[in-house]
Amino acid sequence: MKRLMPLFLALFVLSALGCEKEENPDCLTGFVRFTNNSSNPYELYINNQYETQIRGNSSMNLSLDQGSYQVKAVQVSGYLIYPTVKTATINVFGCQEGQWVFP
Repeated sequence: MKRLMPLFLALFVLSALGCEKEENPDCLTGFVRFTNNSSNPYELYINNQYETQIRGNSSMNLSLDQGSYQVKAVQVSGYLIYPTVKTATINVFGCQEGQWVFP
């Protein structure tokens, strides 16, 4: 039993170290994939500021500071009377990836 004690102690220390949560203070940005499922292009606005145009059936990754954002996608072409407009609030977390799919 005395021979096994150092082994149990070593396993306990390794398991305790493996469970520690690492905080990364440099992790202040996250990535968001904006996916346009329509065949028509959409203009992307973040916090009411134009960001870019996303072609039909494509996506774009953007790096954003962590926080909450108002996003809006406005259809550019392919509509009869008025464009489709989609809005949402997204939350970005540091060092994580998120996704917003529209329309």
